[in-house]
Amino acid sequence: MPRLLIAAALLASCELNEETTVTISRTDPATSALQGVQHRMHVRFQGARQIEQAVAWNMIDKAHAEANVLAELDEPNIVPAWRPYLDDIQASAREIRRASDVTTAARSLASLGQHCASCHVAFEAHVALSPEPPPRANPRIGPTMADHQWAAMQMWEGLIGPSDERWRVGATALTTVPLNVVAQAVTPASPVDVDDVALVRLYATRALTVAPQERAALFGTLLAACAHCHSLLRDN
Repeated sequence: MPRLLIAAALLASCELNEETTVTISRTDPATSALQGVQHRMHVRFQGARQIEQAVAWNMIDKAHAEANVLAELDEPNIVPAWRPYLDDIQASAREIRRASDVTTAARSLASLGQHCASCHVAFEAHVALSPEPPPRANPRIGPTMADHQWAAMQMWEGLIGPSDERWRVGATALTTVPLNVVAQAVTPASPVDVDDVALVRLYATRALTVAPQERAALFGTLLAACAHCHSLLRDN
């Protein structure tokens, strides 16, 4: 398959809107190769989402498993210009795979997201992210963890897009959505302990003004705070 066609396929496969469908009637080798590239890009996108959720919920084993998929997923006949970006993504995935705790995994995940964004920017790839409305509010129970998960995912997709709008929407939501009563109850009250609720809101507020090149590091720190809070919820 010509390398120029591979590059075109990679750019085209960044259209990650799940509502978009493409019908291809040909089954020649070139078409099969294009479909393979697109499939692997979707696997990376979904795998990264799964890692983000696993880290946020302090599920290190699941994060390891998902990272292993990304670390081993290669691109046959990739054009040389793309190789450094793919190498960086795989290296970050391997770091997540061997992370001994979620704090380390969160930082490596943030680096992975930054590598994805750098690749998209370098090749002027347009990432079509599906519209994702916030969870429907239930006036009887108030905000739930689904609200916080939605907001964090908006920030994550804003990071890898990159999309200023997604990043801003997610950060704004985390600064305004109240933590549910269970999370507030288990948040340490001692001044020597970490107040995860306050930290999440603090990092979300910073996210609204932080420079784009600093978003990855901030997101990794914010995600680690989410993971710590969720571990307390499970223990209680």
